[in-house]
Amino acid sequence: MGSLRPILESRGYRTRYAPLSAERVRSIDPLEVDILVVIGHLPLRADLAQTRLPREVIDLIRARAHYGLPLLGIDFGAQLIAHALGGDIRALPRPEICVAPVRLTEAGKRSCLAPLGHTTPVVHWHGHEAALPPGFETLATTPACATQAYRHGRATLGLQFHMEADHDYLHTQLQALQTALTVAGIARDALHAQATEQLQRMRHACHAVMTRWLDDLDGQESPPPEPAEPWD
Repeated sequence: MGSLRPILESRGYRTRYAPLSAERVRSIDPLEVDILVVIGHLPLRADLAQTRLPREVIDLIRARAHYGLPLLGIDFGAQLIAHALGGDIRALPRPEICVAPVRLTEAGKRSCLAPLGHTTPVVHWHGHEAALPPGFETLATTPACATQAYRHGRATLGLQFHMEADHDYLHTQLQALQTALTVAGIARDALHAQATEQLQRMRHACHAVMTRWLDDLDGQESPPPEPAEPWD
């Protein structure tokens, strides 16, 4: 969960990480969890026609959405939430693997993502994106990916990118996906150095964004969101 864990725990939430398995997911009562965070990765070049999506997670998402309970999706988690609620998952023409900012939409500028501004770098590591169902609102985009962030009502937030990345995340992912990086023609050491240089900035951004989202969930009044720099 990277830098998400200390943010949630500082607000009094007790975090529990459950690796994906049908038995483990079925043991989760969808009504007892305060916030369900769905995090994961699809293989960068996965053939969706041949990929079994986790039915138990989809059912869990639908149950929580039915009652308007908080959902946070990151990367494949964001794709899966959109799919479970009537959207789709589609492959990008080429994977997006980089450390770069997103571009906030007008809705995004008024949302919890406003502290990102247009220059805060985040980690991108995906070969697919969410095609949003009706009623969902796009909050951020990049040239390579039309849906970088979205919201649905007050309780559902989807993030295609990783601002929660920390040293452990980078080490684990870069080690596990070395082959994918080689196929994509990306130098692992250069990517690691670039991401490491930005970790503190991403951690601050993650804290600011999640604080605003959690304030809204808790019914607290937050000051009007201010960007990291003036909007252009």
